[in-house]
Amino acid sequence: MADIRQDEWDDAYRRGDNFLFYPNEEVLRFFARKVAKRIGIGEVRYHEGFGPQTRVLDFGCGLGRHVKLSRELGLDACGIDLSAHAISVGRQWLSGCGYDRVEELLVQGEGAGLPFADGAFDVAISHGVLDSMPFDVAKSCVAELRRVLKPGSLFYLDLISNDDTEIPQGFNSEMVVEKQHEVGTIQSYFDEPKIDDLLANNFTLVEKVHVQRRDITQSATGSRYHVVARRT
Repeated sequence: MADIRQDEWDDAYRRGDNFLFYPNEEVLRFFARKVAKRIGIGEVRYHEGFGPQTRVLDFGCGLGRHVKLSRELGLDACGIDLSAHAISVGRQWLSGCGYDRVEELLVQGEGAGLPFADGAFDVAISHGVLDSMPFDVAKSCVAELRRVLKPGSLFYLDLISNDDTEIPQGFNSEMVVEKQHEVGTIQSYFDEPKIDDLLANNFTLVEKVHVQRRDITQSATGSRYHVVARRT
């Protein structure tokens, strides 16, 4: 698992480059459309099959922003991240927000050996994580996610597209990041067949959305796939 470069991720968090406290818009949309949605002050509407006992795993949770979101929706959520520094800061943050048992809510660990029982979760999310490691490692992580999810569970993930304009000339599908933001980490770019390969034999596709955000002034395009899959 050395290829995931734990030291580089710890360094990124120590610099504050990955200190993200607010939920991602597409993750919010996934919850609202598929799992749970706030419909009033203190009132949450759950989609069929979900409720306060629903267990959610945030794979690559960082500081725990989506664990916090899930718990605000009344869901039983926890997160895991490779970076010990991210987990340490995240626990401080959640504790300051009034959460108890923060050592159980945020866990430090590797994706290919999750410290959870078979079928422990009903939902998994992974925002900007599985494209930040070599593809073969990502495949092993997806197999582990299948193990800890119940049959029929939902899995949300998003992945950087290979038509993103930040890709340097002469790139291959994986490279070491040179920008200061995540310097030294691995970036893996995806197209549709590669996404299908990532999920093969573990999940069936529910939806796959390709979202582009174009900055006209800079002639730059940010491009990501947003995927919902179901555990086989």
